Amino acid sequence: MPERNTIAGWKHVRMYLPKPQKQCDCHIGDPPPWTGEVHGLSQALMSKTLRMRIFWWIVIIICISLGAFTTLLIIIEYIQGPTATSTTIRLVNSLEFPAITICPKVPDSFNISGIRGDIKESLPDISDETADDLLEYFVAGSGLENMNDVTYFNRTYLSQLNNYYKIWSEGYTVDGFFEIIQQKYGYKCQDLFYECQLAGKVLDCCNDLMVRRVVMRRGICYQTRRDVNQSEADDIGRIVFSLKAPSSYTSAKNNYTQTQLIVYITDNHDVVTEFPRFYLYPNEWNRMRFTARLIELIQNKGVCTNQIFGRDAECMVRKWYLSNIIIPFNCTLPYLKSITKLPLTGGVCKPDVIADNYLDKIQYVWNSAEVNEECTPGCNRWDYQTSVQQSQTLSPFEDYTFNLEASFNDLQYEYVKEVYTTSIPGFMSQIGGQFGFFLGLSIITLIQMVLYGFHGAFMFAKKHIQRKFPFCKIHPSDDYPRFTMTFDHHSNNIYPPEKSISKEHIATLSRRVIATTPPSPVSTIIDSVDLPPHWGLRNIDRSRENPLFDENAK
Repeated sequence: MPERNTIAGWKHVRMYLPKPQKQCDCHIGDPPPWTGEVHGLSQALMSKTLRMRIFWWIVIIICISLGAFTTLLIIIEYIQGPTATSTTIRLVNSLEFPAITICPKVPDSFNISGIRGDIKESLPDISDETADDLLEYFVAGSGLENMNDVTYFNRTYLSQLNNYYKIWSEGYTVDGFFEIIQQKYGYKCQDLFYECQLAGKVLDCCNDLMVRRVVMRRGICYQTRRDVNQSEADDIGRIVFSLKAPSSYTSAKNNYTQTQLIVYITDNHDVVTEFPRFYLYPNEWNRMRFTARLIELIQNKGVCTNQIFGRDAECMVRKWYLSNIIIPFNCTLPYLKSITKLPLTGGVCKPDVIADNYLDKIQYVWNSAEVNEECTPGCNRWDYQTSVQQSQTLSPFEDYTFNLEASFNDLQYEYVKEVYTTSIPGFMSQIGGQFGFFLGLSIITLIQMVLYGFHGAFMFAKKHIQRKFPFCKIHPSDDYPRFTMTFDHHSNNIYPPEKSISKEHIATLSRRVIATTPPSPVSTIIDSVDLPPHWGLRNIDRSRENPLFDENAK
């Protein structure tokens, strides 16, 4: 019997099978398939003469350079975002009127007898002329314009009027006193409007059509409500205002009445700017005709923004407010309380502060050079163009003094929309056209080139790694754990492992072959032995001898 050793004395022996050979190697070394799809590249690679290769490589380099240059121009153009503007005419059943704001030209429209009595009650010894100057001082000190006489008062007289004002307003704050005077003695809606019509239908001006609005440097005004629409064309759907002449405390030469009214046409109903404005004169027909245009632009820094709709009227008022009042005097005006994004101040300006600087800060054309804020309009906004026709009446109006008629010529508007001239599909087609024109490339060819490049890089890296770190990877069978034969280095015998196994397992082991690299001398001998089928089952109960063991040698 041969001598059997324990498992600890065995060592692993790897079996070797040669790698399968390829059936056909005739196309090894040929250029990749995509080289035939790039115009001129196959000629450059397969030309038989050096001159032809140089020629075709020069042609390919020139084409690649031109294609890259034109593609770069297309990319720059796409980044810059070239746009085009389309204009169409849209017909509608009704059009909303712009905000029509009507103001007295001089902001001193008070109940004359009532406010004089109030001044006399607080200052019994004051003269009528001084009382009129005190009222001008009060209006000018509140930041309202057209109080021209205040600019001629010397400092001594201004100081005297300021003392009178303190006695007159005793017990009130500056803004509180302004509000109480406006409520008690300021003009009301009924003092301005006599009759209003829309499309021939008489409306209640103050309840149905107009709302109270505060305007920079003008004070209290009245503005058309939102959603007041024209539903008939031209004169049939027009809006008509018959206006009275409000009082004017400082217009003694004109029988204490307003000689002019001011009309503002704006695209929003929240904040009113001072332009565009139109003047109405007594006993004149005033006919306004509107044309509307809806603008939709692409958002661009410094051009327009999507944060607001319409023009940024509040920004324009804020710039004037900061430059002329808040920054120089660190205070605010008593009637401008709705403006947002203002810094903290010391409160409401006292009348003497504004009156001392009235000509430069209030009466002159407003200046906003000290504020760097950019009033960027909204990308989506309505733009109204207004034309005015004025003519003198043959006879004065009865029961009212001013007239205003306004309407759209037609129930239509211009729709102006800005669009990009280059879209993403157009951008891709232009790039593909450049490479296709110069090189005949397509997206499939580019994908092939990329995949070929990745594969070549991977194989190159794998080859160098294997050279630097040689190793052999064993791939076990998928249906059973890896198993190898053992070799006894003491007796040079080969045995299966000594463990309890089933007959089916032995039959499987007898047919299992594990490929290894590099081969061993022993594995070469074992590979040459052709075991019959079911050899393990037939010999499971027999004592096995090592075919390599020579008893004579023993």
